Order: sequence, then structure tokens, then C-alpha cells
Amino acid sequence: MPNAHQHKLAENRNWQRAFWWLFGLTALAIAAGMGWRDPWPPDEPRFALMARDMVETGQWFFPFRGGEIYPDKPPLVMWAMAFFYWLTGNLKLAFLLPSALASLGTLWLTFDLGKRLWNARTGFWAAFLLAVTLQFVLQAKSGQLDAPVAFFVMLGFYGLMRHMLVGPQWRWYYLAWFFMGLGIITKGVGFLPALVLLVTPFFRPDWLSKQPGRWWQWAAGPFFLLLAVSLWLIPMLGLVQHSHNPDWLAYRDNILFKQTVDRYARSWGHIQPWWYFLVSVIPVFWLPQSLLALASADGWKQAFSMREKRIIYPLLWVGLVILFFSLSKGKRAEYLLPALPALALALAPCVDTALQKRWARWSLWEIPLTVSLFLAAVGVAGLLSVEKIQQVVAEYPVTPDLWWWLLVTGVAGVVVTVILRHKPLLSWAGFTFTLWFSLGFGGWPIVDKAMSTAPMMHALQQVVPPQAELGIVRFREKLLLHAPWPVTHFGYHTPTEIQQQAAINWLYGAPANRPRYVLVNSHYLKALDAPCFLAANAIPYPHWAAKKWWLFDRNGIAPACAPDTQKLPAFSRQDLTAAKNKTPL
Repeated sequence: MPNAHQHKLAENRNWQRAFWWLFGLTALAIAAGMGWRDPWPPDEPRFALMARDMVETGQWFFPFRGGEIYPDKPPLVMWAMAFFYWLTGNLKLAFLLPSALASLGTLWLTFDLGKRLWNARTGFWAAFLLAVTLQFVLQAKSGQLDAPVAFFVMLGFYGLMRHMLVGPQWRWYYLAWFFMGLGIITKGVGFLPALVLLVTPFFRPDWLSKQPGRWWQWAAGPFFLLLAVSLWLIPMLGLVQHSHNPDWLAYRDNILFKQTVDRYARSWGHIQPWWYFLVSVIPVFWLPQSLLALASADGWKQAFSMREKRIIYPLLWVGLVILFFSLSKGKRAEYLLPALPALALALAPCVDTALQKRWARWSLWEIPLTVSLFLAAVGVAGLLSVEKIQQVVAEYPVTPDLWWWLLVTGVAGVVVTVILRHKPLLSWAGFTFTLWFSLGFGGWPIVDKAMSTAPMMHALQQVVPPQAELGIVRFREKLLLHAPWPVTHFGYHTPTEIQQQAAINWLYGAPANRPRYVLVNSHYLKALDAPCFLAANAIPYPHWAAKKWWLFDRNGIAPACAPDTQKLPAFSRQDLTAAKNKTPL
């Protein structure tokens, strides 16, 4: 008969095998529909545009948005997107690959850390809880910065946990700081794992009294962070200083100061109250972890009484991350994504205890069943042209395909949850994976017909000749992705009044053989005290976006408006390409 050690090894192998099945299924769910949709606002078109322009203009080091330098975020993720675009030639695929690969890396790190802290079974459940959490896969299937920065944050947290709870392992301590630095040049908040060190004075690692290490060993950690940051920072500072370009100097000051400390302390966008994450994000986007957290309260209380640091460290770190972002006025749901793996690690040892609560088991089954029934009901209502449903979608080009997709998805969700009703966590997983596959292959391609600007540009080609140039007032990055003409815009942050005058000057400066046209965002134009472009003068084109984006040529300018000799902002990719040989990139 096999002994206990052999039995344990066999059990670990079984759980590791189970993890790789989970990993493969999650990879398929993330990849479902990849390459079938365009980048969507607000962020995806921006990063995809900059990545494409890096490849096509040869300006790699600094990100440019349609010829205007982009100072809001470091370029690491844009470089990754640009690399995949260069490799595949497919922007629809390239802009999603960094998030997809980073998320799969985060999933493996979660399993491996759980396995090292506890065993393969706990590692599997930690990875399972992460894989079926709504926000995790949602961000994994997006082309934003949050999944890559969450990967680097998890690498930093992974390294610190291996040092603090499995250590001492100084190599992992230093690697943790290095990965934090890479996280900083991804989105600025890569230092978040360092917050776990605030827990150390209250819950000291078991080995610390015997092998405390020398002071310089601890102090050396931040130098590895600076080393990683310097891989981008030093070349950037050198290029900016050498260029003597005021725009590049402004880029340096903006990205080092305004977009970091100033943005956190005095946020100017996405303003939300301090309780926003606790009320509007965690209860929904963190399902099922948020539900299981309530059911695990007794287990966590016991962990604190026993000073179980393998639960205390991840749990308190999650709390510190939530507190950190709650103190800033600017908040978005995806900011909390890096905390999800740690919460899964704190929940995994308590899963069995949590599922003993009847209300928890019932909720894990009832929520997906209710959502599925709702989707099916909306689909039926849409197919039957119910008046209230039609009012909601009146402004959008909705086709019957959407209603059929909702109906089929809802019915599939009902079937899965009913079949797995006696296994609540598997019921939840079946619902979520059904949802992601359905969205990837059915829902998002349908929605893409309304979100993509490719049909709009095709309609414009019927009235704008191929040899023309196009200007855009109050542009959106997605317009630049599909425009078949040379495009000029007048500055992302330039006031609308100045953009309007710059567009007039640009129209009057058209070469004899290249007519010029301007697209103007009607929402901002109507807000002007003295608009020079009026709807009555707009050139019609056969697309529903014509109500929002008015098209004008020089004849559409109001008689009271005229060009002037001011030097006003005007940016184009063509200028960027022409300047390539004049700048040290």
C-alpha cells in the first residue's frame, strides 16, 4: 500500500493537472473572439493608435497620438502592442495580446504562490477563484494597461511573499522590487506590493528573529526598483534634454509629476466619493470573491487569532490597496484589479468553510440563474419590439442579431446553472465561461458594428474624394484608426474655440490639388458662443454618425468667420514621419 507521502504526491499531481485544465480553459475564454473586433473607446483606440504609429512612422521611443506627443502614460504597453503589430500585421489581434498574456501569467503566479504557501489544492482554488472573477477576465479581454500592470504588481507581490513567508529568499526580494519598477513604467502604480511591508511590524515573519539580515540587504530593494525604472527613464531624459524641443520638455514634466503625484493628490477626472469601490465596484465586479469574502469572515477571524500570516498578509494588503485608491478623488473600477489575486489567495484556504453556509451556496447559484433569465427576457422583448426596449436602443443601430444573441446566451446560462445546481462554485464557473465564450464569438462582434468607425469611414468615402485630406475638430482616436485619408487634428486638449479657428485656417490653406474636409463633433460645437460651422452647412453622408460628426468643406464656413495668421496647433502623422530623421530616436 502506498504510504502517506506517496499519497500526498499523487494528490498534488492531480491538483496540478486540474490547474492546467483550468489554465487552458481560461486561455480559450480570453482568446474567444480575439481579432474579431476593433479597439473600443475610451482607452483602447488610443493605445492601439499609438502602437500602430510607432511601427508605421518609426517613432518608437515616445508615444504619439496622431502626431501629438502623448504624456499621460509610460510607453511599455504601447511597445508591447507595437511589437505584436509588427509581428502579426494585425492590429485587432495585437492590441489585445499584452493583456491576454499578462493575465495568464497572473493566473499561473497565483496558483504557484498558493501551492508554495499551502499546497497544490489551495493553489488550484486560488487560481480558480481568480479565473471566474468577472473583472479578471473582463480586463484580460481588453486592450488597456490594467492587466499588464496587474501582472507586474503580482510579480512584485509574489516575490515579497516568497521572501517573507517562505524565505528568507533575498533573490526574490530584489526581483520583487525590480518588477515593481517595471510596473511603474507600465502605469505608475507598480509600487503597490511595497505596501505589504507595512504589515511586517505587526506580523513579523517567522524567520526574521533568527535571520534578520543586515540593514543594507533590506535597504537595497528600492535600488532595484530604480534600476528597472531607469531602463526607460534615463534614455527618456537624455533624449528630451538633447532635443531642446519644448513639447518634449513638457512631456517630461507632465509624465514625471502631473500624471503621478499630482494626479493622485488632485485628480481632475473620474471623480468619485471615497466609498465608490466598496459600493459600486467590489460587490459586482469582484463576484464571486466578494460574496465568498462575506462567507469567509469567521475563517479570517480565526486566522488572525492564530496569527496565520499566509492569510493575514494577502488580506491586509488587499485592504491597503483599496484604502490607497479610495483616498484619491479619481477612481475607476479597473484600478483595483491588482488586488484580486491576493484576495483569491486569502480566500482559497477558507473555501470549504465558506461553502458550508447555505446562503453562500444559494447565492452562487441564484445570481447567475437570475442574470441568465434576465438576458433571455431582454432578448425576447427585443425580438417582440417591446416599446420600452426600443426606446432604450433608439439611438443605436441595433439589429435582430443582438436580440437573438441575448436570448441564446440567456438560455445557455439557464441550462448550465440548472445542470450544475448542486455544485455552486462549478455552477458559477459554468455560467461565467459560457458568458465569455458567448461574448467573444457572438456579442462583441455584434456590438462592434456600432462601436467601430470603419463603416462610418466607408460612408464618408462616398462624398470625400480619395485625394483629399481630412481634419477633425475634437477628435477621437478611433476616427484616426480607420480614416483612409491623411488626417490632421488640432490638439487633444486644445480648447474648442481655438480648434475651430485652427480648422478654418487649415481649410483655407489647402493645396490646389488636394481638397480638404473637416469633421466636427457637434456636441462641442453647439456649446460654442459663436460657432463657425452650422448643421445647415454640413455635407450629408449615409451613416447614423452624421448626426454627431458633421462634415464640412471650405464652403461650410459661416460668412462672419475668416482665417487669420495665428500659429495654431495642428498635428498629423505625416508631420511625425517627416520629422523622424531630425530627432534622435
